[in-house]
Amino acid sequence: MTNDSKTTDAANDETPRVCPCCDEPLREDKTEHCAICKGSMCADCGEECVNCGYVYCPSHLADCDDCPNRVCYDCAAYCTDCGDILCEECRTVCDGCDEYVCADCRYSCENCGDILCGDCVRWSDQDDCAYCANCLYGSKAPAYSPERQRIMDSHEHMFTVGLEIEINGGHDHDKLKNHPLIAGYCTDGSLYHRDGLEYQTDILFTTDFDAINELVESIHCYGDEPERAGGHMHVRRTRRQTPSRWYWALKGLSDRQARNLNMRHTYYNRWCELRHGDYSGKDTAVNDTHADTIELRTFARWDDTTATRLAVALEWAHHMWRYFESHELYQLKTADIMRESARSAYAAPRTTPAMRLATSRKEN
Repeated sequence: MTNDSKTTDAANDETPRVCPCCDEPLREDKTEHCAICKGSMCADCGEECVNCGYVYCPSHLADCDDCPNRVCYDCAAYCTDCGDILCEECRTVCDGCDEYVCADCRYSCENCGDILCGDCVRWSDQDDCAYCANCLYGSKAPAYSPERQRIMDSHEHMFTVGLEIEINGGHDHDKLKNHPLIAGYCTDGSLYHRDGLEYQTDILFTTDFDAINELVESIHCYGDEPERAGGHMHVRRTRRQTPSRWYWALKGLSDRQARNLNMRHTYYNRWCELRHGDYSGKDTAVNDTHADTIELRTFARWDDTTATRLAVALEWAHHMWRYFESHELYQLKTADIMRESARSAYAAPRTTPAMRLATSRKEN
């Protein structure tokens, strides 16, 4: 390298740095560095995010749509209804779905004061006011029949079952609420439709199977996401009814058998994973957290489109419950349970479309 080249490089090194925002020379004592791109800028051009307090280039901050504050994109919240950018001071959490909502889009329940987004607000036909689902439709804790409770308690080895029927869409609320086999109802976090509700049945005996099936046949649901709805079956707990036994009962069903029983666990549905030894929570097929029942959460929605599969599911559960009840603990091998479950899925129920077709062919 020649002396002339060295002189030129030295001159270039001495060229003063300028702020990319205002083109003013940068001073060491008044220089800021962007928390995103690490670029240098003068202190007058650097801006703090109102949420986190870090300094950024102006291009890395966004204007809050509800106030003059500026916020970085990591801290920015977005209104779930209109998409407006919100700073921490302007964002509000919807009490119905935990999404953010801006001041222009949010509603307040006339009764309890809960903040609601456009998807969670409910409108009353009587006074045209905004309500949350709980206040508009109300929730009723299950009120079980004392007579049914007395009968169950007096028969130690009687099979009883309770159902949770989720409906994610418009339907006849009064018909279900007033049905003699419905003990309670409430909203549910998995049901996003404005008219969605979950119904809990009274204690059901085998003599109630036809009546509950007729009720399900009458449910016509109008919703955008019916697959969000599921059905939960609570079978009576006794000393011989264990979650592991019911795990192997579900494990023994083929994909086709599970579908005929309206079950979802064989295709890894997130709401009802079949996990051995893990029998608690809202996302497991067998839930052992209830004192008096074992909950089978594997079922898809029950309505007029699946009513025929509710009947056979009840028959299958009844058969397996009696099978467990007739064998002391540790008398059954897992292979025995799986084989009996698969056999009973076809031997006991005869009302699925597949079974009706097979039966008619044999008879002809």
